[in-house]
Amino acid sequence: MIQQICSLLQDKRILILGFGREGKSTYHFLRKYFPDKIIGIYDQKGVREPMANTVLYKGDCYEELLSQYDLIIKSPGIVLNLEDEQILTKFTSQTDLFLQFYSAQTIGITGTKGKSTTSSLLFHVLSHSNKEAILVGNIGVPVFDTLEKISENTLVVFELSSHQLEYVTHSPHFGVLLNIFQEHLDHYGTFEKYKEAKENIYKYQCKGDILLYNPDFYQLQEACEAETITITNHTEKADVVVKENQIVLQTEVLTINENEINLMGNHNIYNIAVTYAIAKTYGVSQESFMEAIKTFQPLPHRMEYVAELNGVKYYNDSISTICETTMNNVDSVDNVDTVILGGMDRGIDYLPLVNFLVDSDIRNVILMPDTGYRIQKLLLQCDKKREDQNLFMVSGVEEAVEVAKRETKKDMTCLFSPAAASYGFFKNFEERGETFKRLVLGK
Repeated sequence: MIQQICSLLQDKRILILGFGREGKSTYHFLRKYFPDKIIGIYDQKGVREPMANTVLYKGDCYEELLSQYDLIIKSPGIVLNLEDEQILTKFTSQTDLFLQFYSAQTIGITGTKGKSTTSSLLFHVLSHSNKEAILVGNIGVPVFDTLEKISENTLVVFELSSHQLEYVTHSPHFGVLLNIFQEHLDHYGTFEKYKEAKENIYKYQCKGDILLYNPDFYQLQEACEAETITITNHTEKADVVVKENQIVLQTEVLTINENEINLMGNHNIYNIAVTYAIAKTYGVSQESFMEAIKTFQPLPHRMEYVAELNGVKYYNDSISTICETTMNNVDSVDNVDTVILGGMDRGIDYLPLVNFLVDSDIRNVILMPDTGYRIQKLLLQCDKKREDQNLFMVSGVEEAVEVAKRETKKDMTCLFSPAAASYGFFKNFEERGETFKRLVLGK
């Protein structure tokens, strides 16, 4: 398969658009197989290290470069404001090149939330069941870094973000659409455009492919030739039904004992149900599956227990960038007395979270810029405004932790679940979560 990708790239003048983790991965791949090829690299901030046989570009405008190249390999997240169809046909990506040749053995998982946990859990289950599998994609592993490890028998679990899916023209053999909520509106402008990017998980599927999706969150917008598997945790009408801690799949009923697993909350029972439906398709037995989920360790910054200090339990959920995850996670732990919210404003609607907070037992709401200002205004204007709920507007995570340590009652819980992106304040949600943990532990 590598040779087929190389044959496609052989005679092309190639520009790498964006030089982050995936852009660097693309460069290393090209340089390994085409050591003498002249490669163009554009990055807004520029590339510092000198490179042989490479033309480097930087600045705010890359459009004028596009006509000079036959193929533009775009990194995720770069916004294209182009209308020239002839130029747009030059664009591809690691994801699209990979799916063009490896689709048949790929399980692609997307969704606004839960995709990292579900992808990691599926990889864990497959590996435990002696299936040859590899985990790549948005989880932090560029797929080109793993090509030499993939045989014709390898199952590729590919976590796919909306940015990776946005311009693809191929879909995975097994596509999974977990859910869709408002997110990344700063990039897409509208919720509809964000959904269109996610829809590429199945848009190019064919007869013989499989799509698993939740009709409670999403109704198919495109004609789908693939076999569909539906999942729900709200009604009885689906192929897979999640009822509290039970998973009903055809005639099977799996009961998940939450005391025997390390994942917290009903949303993770849903992720487990999705994983079982996929794993069963690939021949994993119920016994092997149940053994595997008991040994799975949650990913960092996702309802991560930090410590108990002076009788207060602290949880780090820095991955939370939308209202729904914060609400789910408040319901996942006992005795939440304090919640810390706020971050980059992507334009999502915070009214559902505000209504939830007003109806909750949470006494302390600590708010950080920028979205904290919007949430504070909505809480103060709310008809059901509570006099017993304390609002604290703080400058950032450091002050938030200081207030939480002072205000949270003994035998209660403080939850750091921002419901907003970290960008503009931190490099990513991981850095934000590590900062929170360090401050809680006094390091």
